[in-house]
Amino acid sequence: MYIPIERATLVSRGRDRTRSLPLRRGFVLIPLILVCLAFLPQVQTAPAVFRAPDVSPPPDGVYGGSTAEGYNALFSLTSGGFNTAIGWESIATDTTASFNTGVGAGTLALNNGNENTASGAGALLLNTTGTANTANGALSLLFSNGSDNSSLGNRALQNNTSGNSNSAGGSHALFSNDSGDCNTALGDSALLNSISGDNNIAIGCDAGSSITTGSNNIYIGNAGVDNESNTIRIGDPAIIQQAFIAGIPAGGLAAILFDFNSGSVTIGVGGAVPFSQAPLIVGTAISKTNNTTFMVNKNGIYRVSYTLRTALASLAANVQVRVSGTGVGPTAGLVVAGTSLSDQVTFPANAGDTVQLVVGGFALTLGTGDNATINIDKVQ
Repeated sequence: MYIPIERATLVSRGRDRTRSLPLRRGFVLIPLILVCLAFLPQVQTAPAVFRAPDVSPPPDGVYGGSTAEGYNALFSLTSGGFNTAIGWESIATDTTASFNTGVGAGTLALNNGNENTASGAGALLLNTTGTANTANGALSLLFSNGSDNSSLGNRALQNNTSGNSNSAGGSHALFSNDSGDCNTALGDSALLNSISGDNNIAIGCDAGSSITTGSNNIYIGNAGVDNESNTIRIGDPAIIQQAFIAGIPAGGLAAILFDFNSGSVTIGVGGAVPFSQAPLIVGTAISKTNNTTFMVNKNGIYRVSYTLRTALASLAANVQVRVSGTGVGPTAGLVVAGTSLSDQVTFPANAGDTVQLVVGGFALTLGTGDNATINIDKVQ
C-alpha cells in the first residue's frame, strides 16, 4: 500500500545555513520512498515480495524499443515504447507511456506520462500523469504532476504538484512552488518560498526568496518583498551604491531638468542668467530654487548644457557655469556680436550645491523671444 510522504517545507530565508535543519527529515525520505515502492501492489510479484532472478524479460536488457537496467526497472511496461530506465525501480509502474528516461533509483517510479526525463535518485518519483518534464538532481520535481517543467539542482521544484512551464536551476530553486506557472529561478534558493505565484523571474543566490504568492516580478540579486506583484528589484540596496547602465544615469531612472527664458533682458557683470519659465523635471536629483538658481539634491556627476541667443549690444560678454559660487569649466565668450553662446560642462556636485550661469566681462543682453535654454542632467 502507498504510504503518504510528508513534504518538507522550508520557511527560513537568506544565507543562514541553519535553514537546512528542517530538511534533515529529507535524509530519511529516499529510503522511506524506496521501501514504500517495494510494497506497491503494481510493482511487487505474488506471492513473494521480491522478484526472482530468472524473470522474463530480464531486468537487464532491451525489449519493445525500450531499455531497462536495474531491479524492477520498467517492470510493468506493456505497450509503451522507447523508454529508458536505469536504476532500482526506475519507471517501475509505467504501462503504456513512451519516450521517458529515468536514471537513478526511484526515478519516475509511478509515471504513466510521456516524454519525461529524470536523472537523480527520486527525481520525478511521484509523477503519474505529467508530461514533458525534465528533472536533474536528487528529489528534483519529486511530487510533480505538472507538465513542461525543467529543474536542475538538488530538490529544485521539489514540492511542485500542479505547476506548469516552470524552470529552476540551482539547489532548492523554486523549492516550495506548488501550483505556480511560468516561473524562472536561476541560483541557489532562488524563489525558494514562492508557492503559487506566476510569471516571476529570479536570478542570483536567494533572489526572490521572500515572496510566497506574488506574480509578475523580476528579481536580480534581491530577495524581494512578500506578496508583492508587478515589481522589478535589482541589487540589494544595503550593499549596492551605484548602478551604471548604458543610457541611464546612476540610481536607475533619468534625472533631468530643462528650462528656458523668454523676453529680452540685460544682465550685468556678476549677475546670473534668468530662466523664467516653469522647468521640466524628471527625477528628484535636481530642482529649481528661483529663476536664476538650480539646486543639486543628490551627490553625483552632473552635466550642464546651455545656449544663449544674444543681442548686438553684447559684444565682449562671456558666461560660465558656477557651482555654489565657484566657476567650473571654460568661459564661453562672444566672437561676433549678436550670435549665440553655447557650451557643455561636466562636474562633480554634492547635495545642497547650487548651479548658476553667471555673466562676466561686460553686460550681456539677450535677444527677443525665447533666448536662453539650459539642460542639467545627472550622469552618475
